[in-house]
Amino acid sequence: MNQQSSSVRIFDLDGAKPQFQSVIGSRTILDADNLPILAGMGAALLRLQKGGVREPHWHCNAAELSYCITGNARMTFYSTNARQDTFTIDPGQLTFVPKGYWHDVENIGNEEAKFIVVYNSERPEDLGISASVGSMPARVLDRIFGINPPGYFDQLNYKSSQDVIIGPKASAFSSTSTIGTPTTNPHKFNLGGITPQIQTSGGTGKLGMAADFPILRGLALFLIELKPTGIIEPHTHPNAGELNYVINGKVRFTVFGPSGQVATSEIGKGQVFFVPAGYFHYLENPDNMSAGTVASFFNNENPEFIGLVGGLSAYSNQVLGSVFNKEPESFSSLPRQMKNIFIASGTG
Repeated sequence: MNQQSSSVRIFDLDGAKPQFQSVIGSRTILDADNLPILAGMGAALLRLQKGGVREPHWHCNAAELSYCITGNARMTFYSTNARQDTFTIDPGQLTFVPKGYWHDVENIGNEEAKFIVVYNSERPEDLGISASVGSMPARVLDRIFGINPPGYFDQLNYKSSQDVIIGPKASAFSSTSTIGTPTTNPHKFNLGGITPQIQTSGGTGKLGMAADFPILRGLALFLIELKPTGIIEPHTHPNAGELNYVINGKVRFTVFGPSGQVATSEIGKGQVFFVPAGYFHYLENPDNMSAGTVASFFNNENPEFIGLVGGLSAYSNQVLGSVFNKEPESFSSLPRQMKNIFIASGTG
């Protein structure tokens, strides 16, 4: 059995230097370039200060699922069949963006708006509206708007092929105005406001899956609250990789993979760790005083869960005896529970 360094699957997303940073906001990207173990998943940490705008953009090769940690924002989608959707976003809410859909994010509050954004690609690509316009001839742009050259785009004379990424909102517009902005939309789900589908003595789980958020495709989020010493049952996800972001507190984990690789570590707020599909793993809160919160993202809208309690219970004493090199009778006292425990208490 090989003890694998857990650093190959951990990334300090909050602490890493952003690839883009200005006084109005920052974006820190996590992909296979800075965490090579990633497969089928990537992430970004988006911070927008008051008045900050993440420019309209789209992802060529990935869908996006974002979770609002702090602040208040507004998002506008532009998608197929010339459809526009504009809605507000508050802490605890999920937003799903299908692959290729144009979207922006505006901070409409007075505090920092902070989002953890996850993609179903380890190298998500994006294009922004500013550089896309800058790459086109002005005469073409004028003509598609029905303007005879020399016209508007000749005067605009925008030639840059570099995206703005994050820019300041014009001061003439109020950053707090939400007049005429709907608060509901099929692309948004108030995960923080629902009753947890999982409630045990060890903690709770709010599941953002396709059953409750039907528009999801290729991504999902479990929001896990672990009570002091709470333990997520050792398990596997046959159909999904898992990217975990610690919102509050601490998490200790062990991941077991092919070739006898074992990775064990403890991480804190703002850090991420990745588990490939099918790998055996568990999480626990090592703190015996304070609760911890983890956002567990998956690259499947319906992630499957196979837990150890039911797994051991499914096999006879004779099979277990042969596997563990023990007398079959020694497994007679093993509690047989053909169910998923999900979250257990670490005490009692």
